[in-house]
Amino acid sequence: MNNKKYIIKPGYVLREIAGEHLAIPVSAENSSDIVVLNPVSAILWEELQTEKTIDELATVICSNFDIAKDEAAADIKEFIDSLESAGVI
Repeated sequence: MNNKKYIIKPGYVLREIAGEHLAIPVSAENSSDIVVLNPVSAILWEELQTEKTIDELATVICSNFDIAKDEAAADIKEFIDSLESAGVI
């Protein structure tokens, strides 16, 4: 099992605007675009304010939604990969 920990880089705020969850860069260091989050990824974003492994994140998602842990972990890995590609993690 991969024990790598992930964390959101400083300089972003999470806001809910018109029913949408948005991660907005507020730092000049963060040149990436606004990240639009669905309800599940908004939970993950909040959790990633402190270092977490994919397994820890999957546990949180499974406690909130009816989903198998391995399926949650696979989906979370995809989300983490997209955040890494965007330079957010």
